[in-house]
Amino acid sequence: MTYPDVVLLRLSLGLSALACVLAVGAGASDRARADLRLDGAPFRPELALTSARRSRGLMLRRTVPKDGMLFVFPTATSGGFWMKNTLVPLRIVFFDSRGKAVRTMTMTPCRADPCRIYDPGRQYRFALELHASDTRSASRLGPQARLAALTRAAT
Repeated sequence: MTYPDVVLLRLSLGLSALACVLAVGAGASDRARADLRLDGAPFRPELALTSARRSRGLMLRRTVPKDGMLFVFPTATSGGFWMKNTLVPLRIVFFDSRGKAVRTMTMTPCRADPCRIYDPGRQYRFALELHASDTRSASRLGPQARLAALTRAAT
């Protein structure tokens, strides 16, 4: 196989893997979702793969998606989250690059500055926002191959 063939094959495989991971939700919102597993159960969170999407998060939304929103970072990070203009109470679970929960926090809405920063005090690669009343333990996210594909897709 020639070098250009290898490059094209890798690109094709990468795009195929991404297509397998991402499923664009139907309806007016067309929000990207991923087929994952949370504690071994099927799970389809909305995705925040870009800096702009991560900055907006669930702001100004009156309802939280059933499987929440998964924030995916291209590299490990340690910054905090805030609830400015977020209308519903949330539970946030921070996961390392292998999908293991490293910290869980409950966050309350904030409509005026100063808003509290919810800092996990640890490095993480994924952050999952769920409705505060969600009772799932959320201790393990996977599978690993899909998590890796998501981090490659994150910008």
